[in-house]
Amino acid sequence: MESFGKVQEESIQKIENLFHVVLPEDYTKFLLDFNGGVIFNTEPSEVYLKDIAQFINIDVLYGIDTGKSECDIEYWTDKYFDELLENTIIIGDSLQHGFIVMICAGENAGVYYYDDSYYFEESNDEGSVYWIAENFEEFWKMLKNYRN
Repeated sequence: MESFGKVQEESIQKIENLFHVVLPEDYTKFLLDFNGGVIFNTEPSEVYLKDIAQFINIDVLYGIDTGKSECDIEYWTDKYFDELLENTIIIGDSLQHGFIVMICAGENAGVYYYDDSYYFEESNDEGSVYWIAENFEEFWKMLKNYRN
């Protein structure tokens, strides 16, 4: 993965304040270590969506102040804010043109796939969000396991 560089804690706090969320520690650590990045085509990037027995391919994990708005958490979360559940931010996208979203608090906290383009035939107006992992660390380990 090609990292977007370093980010300061103040920038992370800005995102938390802007979207009224408290980012989980594991995700904050990821941002401080990598600040998101682009997954290379040569790297495995598959994540299994158990709910629909399908795979997605992670393309980008968004960062903060990356220099490219289309790679920023703020840009995408702001653009789709009215469609997102409370305590949710958009943290990445897939080659299938869907988003990786994280619900940061509450009984549904975790990492999900939002198939806003209805790429999968199971997706429709009634449901297009699929569970991936309990937390970011579990999600990241899935990617690392496919990459190793």
